[in-house]
Amino acid sequence: MTVWRRIRSWLWPISGLSHQEARRRARLELGGIEVAKEECREARGTTLIESAIQDVRFSLRMFRKNPSFTSTVVLTLALGIGASTSIFSVIEAVLLRPLPYPDPAQLVLMADSQNPDDSGILYKDFEAWKAQSQSFKDVAVYYRNSGWSRVTLTIGDEPESVQGAFVSSNFFPLMGVAPVLGRTFTAQEEEGHERVIVLSYALWINRFGRSPDVLGKSLQIDNANSTVIGVMPESFQFPARDQKFWAPISTNRWWNDPEITIYDSNHIRSFYGRWQTIARLRDGIPTERAQAEMNIIFERTLKDDPNEVRNIGISVIPLKVRVNGNTRLALFVLFGAVTLLLLVGCSNVANLVLARGVGRDREIALRVSLGATRARLLRQLLVENTLLSLLGGTIGIMLTIVGVRGLIIFAPPDIPRIEQSHIDSAALVFALVLSLFCAVAFGLVPALKVTQSNPGRILQSARSGIPRSAGLSYSRNAIVIVEFALAFVLLTASGLLVRSFLAIQSVDLGFRPEHILTLTVTTPSGTTDASRTHLYDSIIQRVRALPGVQSVGAVDGLFELGSIGTLGLREIQGRPSERKQHWTPLLWNTIRGDYLQAMGTPLVAGRYFSEEDGPDSPLVAIIDESMTRRYWAGENPIGKRFKGQDPRGNNDEWLTVIGVAKDMQRTGIERQPVPHVFEWYRQASSNVTPDFVVRTTGNSRVLAAALRSTVREVDSHAILSLVATMQEQLSQQLSPRRFQTQLLGLFSVIALLLACLGIFGTMHYSVAQRTHEIGVRLALGASKNDVMNSVLGRAVKLGLVGIVIGIGLALLLTRLMVSLLFGVAPDDALTLSCVALLVMATTLAASLLPALRAMRVDPMVALRYE
Repeated sequence: MTVWRRIRSWLWPISGLSHQEARRRARLELGGIEVAKEECREARGTTLIESAIQDVRFSLRMFRKNPSFTSTVVLTLALGIGASTSIFSVIEAVLLRPLPYPDPAQLVLMADSQNPDDSGILYKDFEAWKAQSQSFKDVAVYYRNSGWSRVTLTIGDEPESVQGAFVSSNFFPLMGVAPVLGRTFTAQEEEGHERVIVLSYALWINRFGRSPDVLGKSLQIDNANSTVIGVMPESFQFPARDQKFWAPISTNRWWNDPEITIYDSNHIRSFYGRWQTIARLRDGIPTERAQAEMNIIFERTLKDDPNEVRNIGISVIPLKVRVNGNTRLALFVLFGAVTLLLLVGCSNVANLVLARGVGRDREIALRVSLGATRARLLRQLLVENTLLSLLGGTIGIMLTIVGVRGLIIFAPPDIPRIEQSHIDSAALVFALVLSLFCAVAFGLVPALKVTQSNPGRILQSARSGIPRSAGLSYSRNAIVIVEFALAFVLLTASGLLVRSFLAIQSVDLGFRPEHILTLTVTTPSGTTDASRTHLYDSIIQRVRALPGVQSVGAVDGLFELGSIGTLGLREIQGRPSERKQHWTPLLWNTIRGDYLQAMGTPLVAGRYFSEEDGPDSPLVAIIDESMTRRYWAGENPIGKRFKGQDPRGNNDEWLTVIGVAKDMQRTGIERQPVPHVFEWYRQASSNVTPDFVVRTTGNSRVLAAALRSTVREVDSHAILSLVATMQEQLSQQLSPRRFQTQLLGLFSVIALLLACLGIFGTMHYSVAQRTHEIGVRLALGASKNDVMNSVLGRAVKLGLVGIVIGIGLALLLTRLMVSLLFGVAPDDALTLSCVALLVMATTLAASLLPALRAMRVDPMVALRYE
């Protein structure tokens, strides 16, 4: 009968039913309006959005309810994210950011294949390459950034020695960068030797205050007036970082040098190396194809125009930022350090979240009992963690602004483009990804642990007082172990750098740096050798007479920190000549006055130079201990004679050794001493710019003003620069290592403090959970010392496990930073032992307060409470 009624209602839906009855039956069959609405919402996905909004609101209420927990988590994450993003911003600016030129991959340098950094090419070769090559859109030429482009710039009454850039007129179109103000020079201006210049952005800011009226102003370059026609952007720093201007290559003082038109072997050797070239590849032409073409052109050039100064070939090198190998490694080591710091922070936050989860386990159990699914709870907890991470990331970005500025201020000067570090889109994306990673890293495991708990057992334990959450305790212990292991790695790396820094500071310099003032004096271009010699002699005589001056001298180069050429002695009396393939690094310096005495370098044997060693006297030289070991090992070198870089230029006269000085670390504190030959300036043909060394009887810095005024009195046109104490000079050499050590040490201390907080929280929670147990043990006769030893013993076990794991990780990871170490091995037992003791002491210190709290438990109160 029922079936028949349904069939009849389908065939004749109107007959037999009223409107109300039909509506009632439809509701019964469809399940109700609200159910249908829910199904429609789920189909459209609006339920997920609404629940997400509910989760966000609930999370914000929980944050307001627990401000101490929220602030601790957010600040911990902000610290890790801010430090990581700061280091990433520097790495991105220095290594990852593309060069600020259109299609930078097309820009290549063409240099000597044997020594691309320190040699150049012939100008006629540049003209031939430009005319014959088919792989390049254009080829430009410029002077090398050494003495060839060093000029005297005068703005107002104060001359200064600066680095310029003398380039061909097609240089700027080839680079594809337009000036921010004015224009660049033309081919007609280059051919007409017109003195026009384009300023660097730094010079425009520092000397002209960003004034647009700078166009048309006149500056003096090497005593010749030049007109400003443009200003380049701040990011344009080619071919050098410290150049102050760009000028037509034809206005350089070397352009009209007679050597330009002389191509015989006697002159070209000194000319070779003035020029360097940059080219832009044609679209679709790879570097390999350009290299193959240049090899053919170079072979053709050698055949048509043989010249002994050309080396074995030419290299086509992609233009890129040149970063010292140790600098690159140091940046990645610092990035690895902040990554470990971030992981320690995430571990610490995970520990806090677990502890908070234990406090919320009854809430979670009730929600499960009322029908909430585990997936729904997991989503709720992950939303909370994500919001915490995003808040931490937001504050971390604010800290990054300060951090990047601090890195720029305190970073050593040898890191290119670090001044361009800032918060850009890449840094923001990195911070966002890091925040989401933190949300998963510290939130996933605690959320899974909490949602997998048995709600019935939790509710029963809450009523009966039975201890619960043993699994959570194991998880917290594991997290603390991870914190200590990561902190151990950071502390080991920091300790190795600290020991390296101390080892460097204990190196015997071969001179006494205290009470020494240094300065460099240069003369305007065009000054004759006789005038220059008279000026330097006058300065030495006047400075020597100043009160508080003990001795004064000068040398052509206070330190030789760059690459050092391999040289040898052409002839040694009584033995065969030294072949070129056996040459090793050797330095040949000219000294004036009492240079060795002012440096505090003692003589091992022989005598100093004297005024009797004049231009007409036999040539004499002072060598150092390394030179003695190289050529006269086991012999007395005094009176030995040799020929080499003869200062008179004819290579036919013998030099006689009159003294042996102690080895000096003039090539860098971290390098092995290099053999030296010191010649007396009165017997030298060259008259290069000297660095003056003044030894005082008191505070050297006090004499700086008197020294400046004395030089000005001797010659008002002389250019003074680099007035500094010797300690400041040495400190500048150590600035890269100091920068690395201080940063890594800071990260290590922060990681250790976070690990300390982690072990404190774990022990504090453990004591709170074991209050009933401790009360029972005390009631049964256990002493307070037993309770304290129990708490401290558990902490020591966690610390020892973390130390063991940390030692394994440290031995593996510190091998990556071998080139940053000095005088210490990556597996140094003393460093590992000291770090282990520090970690264990920190563990005990962090556990002491919870242990004292456990000792103060009143058994009657604990049992009555239970």
